[in-house]
This record gives sequence, C-alpha cells and structure tokens, in this order.
Amino acid sequence: MLRYRLEGSGPPLLLIHGWGVTFAIWQNLAPLLKSHFQLIMIELPGLGGSPHVAADEPYYQICAEAIEEVRQFLSIEHWAMLAYSSGTRAAEAYVKRYPQSVGHAIFLCPTYILEIWALFVRLLDGPHSPALMQWVFSDWRLHSLVRALGFNWQQHQYTYVWKKEIELQPIDILVRSLCEMPGQGRTPFYVPSIPTLFIWGGRDALIARPRHLGPHDVVIPANHSAPMLAAPYVAEVVLPFLTEGRIVNVSKPRVKRPRRPLRLDAGQGKLRPIEYKQWLKRQGKKPGQRRRFTLKRQAGLQTSRNSDQRSSSRGAQR
Repeated sequence: MLRYRLEGSGPPLLLIHGWGVTFAIWQNLAPLLKSHFQLIMIELPGLGGSPHVAADEPYYQICAEAIEEVRQFLSIEHWAMLAYSSGTRAAEAYVKRYPQSVGHAIFLCPTYILEIWALFVRLLDGPHSPALMQWVFSDWRLHSLVRALGFNWQQHQYTYVWKKEIELQPIDILVRSLCEMPGQGRTPFYVPSIPTLFIWGGRDALIARPRHLGPHDVVIPANHSAPMLAAPYVAEVVLPFLTEGRIVNVSKPRVKRPRRPLRLDAGQGKLRPIEYKQWLKRQGKKPGQRRRFTLKRQAGLQTSRNSDQRSSSRGAQR
C-alpha cells in the first residue's frame, strides 16, 4: 500500500504531490489546512516510501488503484482531493474511475504543459539507456531543470531541496510519470460532473494556462512552486471552495511606490530625482513653493530666449 501521513482533524482531504517529490512538498501549505481538514498526504507508487510498480502496467491507472486502496483501508466514504503538478494526472485518473468517492477535486498547477516542454517529453519517450537517463536527471542538469520549470530561473533554497529529493527517486518512475501523461502532457483535462477547481500560476513557466478562463479557473500570483512559495494564496482559494463551494479570485496586492522627489538642475534646466526635502532646506524654500519656483524658472528661460531672438533680429536689420 502507498505510504501516507495523517494530520489535522475534520473532513478528509487527500493531498497528491507532483513529479519527483514526496509529501514533503506540503510542508508550507499543510499548517494552513489542517485546522479545517484531516489531511491524508500520500506518496505515489514508486516514489518516496511507496512500493515500486511493474513496468508493464499503465502508471496512472496503477496510481488510481493504489489511491482507492488507501481510501478503503482508512474506511473513508467520501473525500476531497487536492493534487499538484503531475499529481493532477493521477487525480484525473482516479476521479474518472471512482467519481462516487470524490466530493470536490482541486487541480493546482495542472500539467497541461507548453508545447516546447512536450517536445522534451517526446524526446524522453524512446529507447534510451538507463545511464543516459541517469545523466540527464542528475547534477547541474537536474538543478537547472528545477530552477527553470519550478522557480522561473530564480535561485532559492528549495531548488536544492527538490533536486536532492528527485535524485533519490527511481529513474524509470521519473520517466514514466512524464511520458505516460495523457497526450504526453498536451491532452486537456476531463473530469466527471463533480465540483472542480483549477488553480493556475500566473507566472508558471511550465504550464499552458488557458487564454480564456472558465468559471472553474482561478489564477494566483505564483510560479510552478506554488505549494512552497505561494501557500497563503493557495489556501485563500482552497478553503472557501471546499467549505462553502465558493470560488474566490486572488490577486497580488499592489504596492504603492513612493513619489520620487525632484530638483531643478540649473546648469541643464532638467529635473532629476534627489531628496527633495533636503534640496528645499538648502534653498530656504517651503514644499508649496516648488511649482511656483519651477514655473518662474521656465518663464525666465522663455524671456531670455525671446530677448536673444530680438537681439539677433536687430543685428540682421543693421
């Protein structure tokens, strides 16, 4: 049976992790949810502490059967699901097979990937030696992949955490979980008629977010590392949906930029940013005098230009 962990109390909520990682991915989000739900965090077949699987069976069908085994073992009649990244494909397979067991389904950063990354998946889906696959998913190559797809090339301590965790997983499972996605990650999701919510990252460099959002689509200010770096935004959307059936749109709060003070450069007649109050103090002026002084300065420059033009015209007449 799959390895799982229970936290919190309340209605059961199944958490399904993403590609190459374990249920440690929920360490920032779980504290925000466990006061409302009993969290059942699983590790998918062949990953983490879960048993390995045979190579001749479809991977995501195995995931669906293994998840159902956990539900029956825990004697849960209905539960909600929150799946992340490639785990959304495992959740999709489960919901298709056992829709009567799922009350709500949430797909966080669902793996409908961009065409350029689908090409990478197609290149993996071929007769490659295990040594080559081990070389691809190791060292700086894996770290670069994690930084590019999970963190939009931003350096973060979690990039090293993810890299180390992925390196511990079996290579065949890493490759199968990519290559056996429906349409190799390019098939749209199909979910039976149960309450469903798709949470997309507004800065996700891996996922092809729909151009026209539907009534069950929400965009949050996050990249593909949303469970780790944007956990408050995720919880802000998940909790109303699961407790009240309400879909909430979240936007990043706008930060007011301070107005940049100005000074008048007497040499070039230009305005340049400086500490405006300090400049006023040196000039012995009050804040309300800035516009009057500027207009006076502009008028003086215009009067000087007119005088020069009249002088030049008189010289030409003589």
